[in-house]
Amino acid sequence: MKTLDETLKSVNANPRYIFKLTIQGVMVGIFAGLMVCLYRFLLYGSEHVLRDYLTIIHGNLLYIILFFIALAVMGLFVDWLTKWEVDSAGSGIPQVYAEVKGHMEANWFKVLFSKIVAGVLTALGGLSLGPEGPSVQIGGMAGKGIAKLFKGSKTDELRLILVGSAVGITAAFNAPLAGVIFVFEEINHGFDKTLIFIALVSAVVSDFISNVIFGQVTELTFPVLNIPLESFWVLIVLGVIIGLLGYVYNIGMIKSSDFVSRLEIPSWLKFVLVFLVSGVVALTIPEVSDGGHFMMNMLDVAIPSLSVLVLLLVLKYLFSMFSFSSGAPGGIFLPILVLGAYIGAIFGSVCVPALGLGHELIYKFIIISMAGFFAATVRSPITGIVLLAEMSGSTESLVAMIIVSLIAYVVPTLLGNEPIYESLYDRLLLDKNREYVKKPSKHVLSEYVVPLDCNYINFKIKDIPFPKNAIVVSVIRNGKYIIPTEDFNIQYSDQIQILADVNDYPFVREEIEELFGG
Repeated sequence: MKTLDETLKSVNANPRYIFKLTIQGVMVGIFAGLMVCLYRFLLYGSEHVLRDYLTIIHGNLLYIILFFIALAVMGLFVDWLTKWEVDSAGSGIPQVYAEVKGHMEANWFKVLFSKIVAGVLTALGGLSLGPEGPSVQIGGMAGKGIAKLFKGSKTDELRLILVGSAVGITAAFNAPLAGVIFVFEEINHGFDKTLIFIALVSAVVSDFISNVIFGQVTELTFPVLNIPLESFWVLIVLGVIIGLLGYVYNIGMIKSSDFVSRLEIPSWLKFVLVFLVSGVVALTIPEVSDGGHFMMNMLDVAIPSLSVLVLLLVLKYLFSMFSFSSGAPGGIFLPILVLGAYIGAIFGSVCVPALGLGHELIYKFIIISMAGFFAATVRSPITGIVLLAEMSGSTESLVAMIIVSLIAYVVPTLLGNEPIYESLYDRLLLDKNREYVKKPSKHVLSEYVVPLDCNYINFKIKDIPFPKNAIVVSVIRNGKYIIPTEDFNIQYSDQIQILADVNDYPFVREEIEELFGG
């Protein structure tokens, strides 16, 4: 009963409760921000070590042999880490998604340690994996650690995991708004004003820490010029092309992951082979190694020839697909942006001279295409648009990014293709090595917004088939809290707060999201 009372306190706009959550949000911003910045710093260092070593070993047979021995050892160690903590494998975003939906209960400390160490090893090995997915999980687990420290309700714990996830994107890209939006557009799929407030607090704190450590420069320093209005029609063409390529990307990533999972080889051998192949790639085509910082820097120096752009795009896609299908700890966030940049560079290299536009407009197409390809694959267009605006330090491309992103979003959706992270989430739940563990009884308060197309608008609560193991405890309408009776009519945009036991929560959430079309 005490736990129930504590959970119900969050229904009311209690200043003390909000103040407590704000303090926790600041602590999440500090702890998660430091963990993600540490991860980011180690990855940058690892990539530089790899490239320096590739220069040293060039033409030296002994050093090359030692390099491949080291790669094999790293593959074995990554295999051990992913067995020691199974939730540290892969991107990290589907794992956070599964946890906030109640399907997983990760050990936050083990995930932090394993994800950081294994991520550094994959960077040293040159695998084409990005830091941002792992950063989301590292931030989320840091948020969970703070929640455990305060011993709050399960509701607060889930909130702080989401807050930490926002910190992950913020600290990785110096993009606080994109971090917060990503959590609501991609992970939470709901509206919670308290969560938004705490996430913004944490994002600002972590962004300050990131700026102190890495500086206040934007991630992209490309010149941003305006496309003439009479040439805006090319954005429609670009959006369709990106949408089709996003469809191909998602299909390839999922099919390759399924293929590797069906191979009957020991996991240690799989990781060793992946690291050895990565070594061959690093020695022969070093441009496509690591997450993609080197390829982005190439565009910053000068736009390569069209043939080189096409070759690097294809090789980067194939190597990213190969690296990710292994299940090694690492994400696809940065590789997606890099591929989008090269699609834009190729399109601009063809389109700009054909239309007689200024050469520097190619960089405009690069930025637009990064946002568009993110929308086509992840299916989170608002996050992609805001992220690229923050990364480039400019809002001048907003309209163009919106046009391309919306078209790129629609094309794969019409083709029946699922967003990449949702596909990975579904496969995570089907993993036979994971068993649902019954947790000690606690109450979880979750919030759902009634959409315009809901079939139960103007229905009485008693006539809506809510799950039997859930209680409607409050409705927020026009900013006011209402304790509803069974004859209370639900209206559009009502925020319905529902209480469930933590063991019932995953199934309750699924049923309610189905009711409200979530």
